[in-house]
Amino acid sequence: MKNIFILFVLTLIIACEAPAPSSVSDDNVAKFEQQIEAFETFTKGFYNEDIDELMSVVADSVQWSPPQYNGGELLGYEDFKEAVLYYYENFDEITFNPAEGLIGSDYAYWSGSLYSEGETNTEPNVMRVYGTWKSTHTQTGAPVYNKWYGVINFNEDNKIATFSDWMDVNGMAVQIENFVNNN
Repeated sequence: MKNIFILFVLTLIIACEAPAPSSVSDDNVAKFEQQIEAFETFTKGFYNEDIDELMSVVADSVQWSPPQYNGGELLGYEDFKEAVLYYYENFDEITFNPAEGLIGSDYAYWSGSLYSEGETNTEPNVMRVYGTWKSTHTQTGAPVYNKWYGVINFNEDNKIATFSDWMDVNGMAVQIENFVNNN
């Protein structure tokens, strides 16, 4: 009888665990797919060096935390656009390779938070993107390669509202310098 009571208590404890997040809704799946499409438009804008195409998916009120140190200052639309134009001017064939450089997964796009320090959810409100950027330095012909990670929040119009990205900006200069010194 004691064993049955212990089994009953253990079953009760397991059954009372926090419920798993609800399944992902069709609306959230569609929203996530639209966000991926918007980001792909963003990367095509880089490759095509088409500022209008790229900025078409960026909100006028965007808040951007750039990859280089800037004292933690959030930058806006014009600063973001200026940075993109800098890359257009100084690099060719700017290509994003989704999921490249991410060990253990072939997926580049992630959203929701099944496991998190805060509240768990299945909503794609904040998208995480992993991959590499490859380009050629215009002046020297140096190939440049960067592993990259971005956290992007889209607004109700499916435009990038907040954008934080990380990559080794200094490493780009090192790659160019090494190429020049060795060729």
